[in-house]
Amino acid sequence: MRHRGRVGRWFPVAVALVAIVSAGGCGGPPRHSGSGVATIEIVTHVASEGETLASVADDYYGDSDGISYLADINGVDDSFRLAPGMLIDVPVGEEDIARYARRTEAKVRYNRGTVLAARGELRKATDEFRAALKEDPRFADAGYNLGVVLLMMGEPQMSARVLEQVIEVRAGDAGQEFALGKAYFDAGRVADAIECFDTAIMLDPELEDAVFAQAVALLESGETENGIVALDSYVRRFPNGFWADAARKCLTEFAGNAAARRELAAEAAGVGQLGHKELERVDHRTESGESAQEESP
Repeated sequence: MRHRGRVGRWFPVAVALVAIVSAGGCGGPPRHSGSGVATIEIVTHVASEGETLASVADDYYGDSDGISYLADINGVDDSFRLAPGMLIDVPVGEEDIARYARRTEAKVRYNRGTVLAARGELRKATDEFRAALKEDPRFADAGYNLGVVLLMMGEPQMSARVLEQVIEVRAGDAGQEFALGKAYFDAGRVADAIECFDTAIMLDPELEDAVFAQAVALLESGETENGIVALDSYVRRFPNGFWADAARKCLTEFAGNAAARRELAAEAAGVGQLGHKELERVDHRTESGESAQEESP
């Protein structure tokens, strides 16, 4: 049995927006650049809430792969966590400075969009995110938020196109894969959604929404047994999870349906046997009756 209408009502899987970001940054002496361009100085970047080495590298160099370069410059490892107010040396060239200036301008529009989205002014929010992307086409967070807001507005196909572009710029992000999977699911592309949810779980096995969404998508695709197994796995892994009650309800309903089907099958088998016996008896009576009539004088 398909569950298209009921799945949406049982499982309104949500996608979160990325938080507001900060501009940061100031100057210092020359050194080589992480983007491969000629260096003119080292800027001292002041870390803000939520920033990581990867996000700082992306802001200056246009690629989060510069994380190893920055870690080496600052004498830390790649997994080092930044705290607000921490100072980071960032060697830059002219192109890096220009890129960071574009990103800073884009963040102004991006932050406006995030505030508008939080207020529920979704159409205005999309305008701001698009303006941010026009200023800096590689601003992945702006693209991600635009995709999420379009999804919230009921435009999954457009959302999917935007999120596909985001993943081309910044691959390997579980949240992005989950969001794209949700867009595919809402657009009716269930097989593609399952693939995205699988990728999201591979990248982050503890991403609860992706684990649950995978089960929902499997059920929607008609893979009932695999969907039930996935739901059961979700409940076992996240017994107090956001979707745990919905998952248990779904499992109970499937168990009830299975029991009802078995009972109905047993009844049908019994009726079939009874009908066959009754038919034989009626045929016998008819034949006997006809014979009796023939034998009567």
